[in-house]
Amino acid sequence: MNWRGLFGLKNKEFTYHPFRKYTITVVIPAYNEEKSIVNTIESIKNQSVAIDSIIVVDDCSTDRTSELAASQGVRVVRTDKNQGTKAMAQNYVIDMIETDLMVTIDADTVLHKDAILNTLPYFNDELTASVCGFVIPQRISTLWERGRFIEYMLGLSIFKSAQMNAGAIIVSSGCFSVFRTKHVKDMGGFQARTMAEDMDLTWEFLIHGYHIQYAPNSYCYPIDPPTYKIFKSQVERWYRSFFQNISVHQLRKNIKLGGFIYWYLLDSLTAPLIALIAYFYTSHFLAVFFGAILIDLLIVSIVCSITGMRIKMLRETLLSIWAFFIIRPFNFCLFWKAFWKEWIVKERLMVWEKGH
Repeated sequence: MNWRGLFGLKNKEFTYHPFRKYTITVVIPAYNEEKSIVNTIESIKNQSVAIDSIIVVDDCSTDRTSELAASQGVRVVRTDKNQGTKAMAQNYVIDMIETDLMVTIDADTVLHKDAILNTLPYFNDELTASVCGFVIPQRISTLWERGRFIEYMLGLSIFKSAQMNAGAIIVSSGCFSVFRTKHVKDMGGFQARTMAEDMDLTWEFLIHGYHIQYAPNSYCYPIDPPTYKIFKSQVERWYRSFFQNISVHQLRKNIKLGGFIYWYLLDSLTAPLIALIAYFYTSHFLAVFFGAILIDLLIVSIVCSITGMRIKMLRETLLSIWAFFIIRPFNFCLFWKAFWKEWIVKERLMVWEKGH
């Protein structure tokens, strides 16, 4: 066990050796993305590493997605009928991909010019199946966007770094990930059995002994939910997909992954019980409660400020920390709703809803 990794510290054994030249295909699943598809394609064409092919999978859009994508000189493949999920849209073209690597990116996400380049050293390890990057919202204005920004800062800097160094990253993010094409095909492509194909494939890779990596200097910029209605829809899908994936995977086959998953699950499900015990058996409950909040605020502020300086967004970080504590109770309630729906009353989420 790499104990440094459990605290999010960099693994000293990892070095950035020179990498060979890879052939690369970028796949962009899209449904009614006329407002963002051009920016996404331009960010891919401006990458500092050569891209061999860009494929836009138009999943029966009813707007000008196909027309605008084609005007950028990329290959556009329109599905014969709406595939229902992003996983199936990606699978629609997987047999067309013959390059070493395939990049999946949401049609509302743009990439830093070195985003793909900075993932390539990790593929020196032949068992590396996927590399994900650092996520920063394109827009940081509303309460929900600011709260999500801090969630990314905290989660990626501490939790994902710890998972990376322990060898058990929970999800190679669907908004932007780079895959070794052969390994994806060996796994049978992307599955539609849950509402989170990225988490599903990540766990499948880890259970079969492949490696998932995280490149903290590989930046992508998705459009995150600006309103509560859209935020609720996206987060509920994420949480319900989490429970769906636990149900379909044999986590005992990867002790590290199972340890992270069940620890997070136990921590979230026991939090109300711990709060109730503290309320009834602590004579100075309010003092303890507000003391815990102050400690939490201090930890979040320090971690996110350090990360904010690293990505040169310290001012935006300091202006957004408050929002994280506002949206946290909403996340908690949506987690419990997902638990109730998926595991108690067995009302499985089956319909994919866009995140914006």
